[in-house]
Amino acid sequence: MEKYKGIQHFLFLFITSCCGICHANTLNLGGTIFTPTLMELGKGESSLAVFDFNSDGHKDLVVSNYADNNIVIYRGNGKGNLTEIKRTSAGINPTDIATADINGDGAFDIAIANHETSYMTVLLGDGKGNFIPAAYSPFGIEVKPHLHEVQLHDLDNDNKVDLIVDNRANQGLLVLRGLDDGSFQTPGELINVAGDPYRGFAIADLNTDGRLDIVTPNQQEVATILNASSSEKLSFTLHESVESTRPFSVELADLNGDGHNDLIVASNGDNITIIPGDGTGNFLEKQKTSIKTSSGAKQIAIGDINGDGIKDSLVSSWSGKLLIILGSKTKLETISFEHLNIPNPWAVMMEDFNQDGKSDFIISDGNSTNALMYVSQ
Repeated sequence: MEKYKGIQHFLFLFITSCCGICHANTLNLGGTIFTPTLMELGKGESSLAVFDFNSDGHKDLVVSNYADNNIVIYRGNGKGNLTEIKRTSAGINPTDIATADINGDGAFDIAIANHETSYMTVLLGDGKGNFIPAAYSPFGIEVKPHLHEVQLHDLDNDNKVDLIVDNRANQGLLVLRGLDDGSFQTPGELINVAGDPYRGFAIADLNTDGRLDIVTPNQQEVATILNASSSEKLSFTLHESVESTRPFSVELADLNGDGHNDLIVASNGDNITIIPGDGTGNFLEKQKTSIKTSSGAKQIAIGDINGDGIKDSLVSSWSGKLLIILGSKTKLETISFEHLNIPNPWAVMMEDFNQDGKSDFIISDGNSTNALMYVSQ
């Protein structure tokens, strides 16, 4: 592999692939053994989100159940076990999920995209595991053709959570600023992304100014949108476009340990590209690393599998294979595997459920109620 020199750390000097296609029940990842447990989630293309709904310091899980029009809450015990405690109605076709404290009461709330409808669902938590619809829920939202992804972040640094959704027909994202009462200002403001953000967007601080910036996968490029918003006014600038063939999903994470967010692009073909960020909002395309994968990447999860303090990634694909990318200051290691119980891996999630400093991960099947939770031993 070519060595890339620049003002930041060397990017990944070489790529090593190990394990090939692993059919064994356990996985050896970075010297740690991960053992899978079969779970039963909602049938269909579930979405996964991690939060601590009861403030006990343990990670809990919420899952959208598209087929049954509800969400499922699982309580974590801090030892790698998840127990279902509640199913709550979530409108028609609940898909993507975001969690945050919307109304400022210290408890996590849930925003849910209702696919192929003109509304979304907002559920307020009481910190004890109970979730009830907000007074304004279901929440009518003016996007076309319909919602795919929802995120909750404070984009204007006013200490109130804002709502961000895709607005594909208008080539942008719609931002609805959070209000003091836990609701959102309507009709919202459009952020131009110069394309169709079909598979959503990723949010992180790209230029280290303390504000959250945005990247979106459009038709043939990934757009970078920098945030100069204040508590008085939203202000976003379309900064640059990174060329990419059929980008399907994007994420942001520091995979080379230099303190800057890098861009991960999973294409709808057979390629994953990692482009280092320079901390000023730019991505260094000449230093990109391309990874050949099985056909059609879907979703990307970020975590730290080996506990080395550098982010790693897990990518699902249409082929049934999964790819783990272990980040490093010196090299990028890839591990491909599959499991017979998950023929159509869909949603992926990485989080430290057993509190050992290493991210465990969950993979749900798009065709059945099956899911696998891999926990470090």
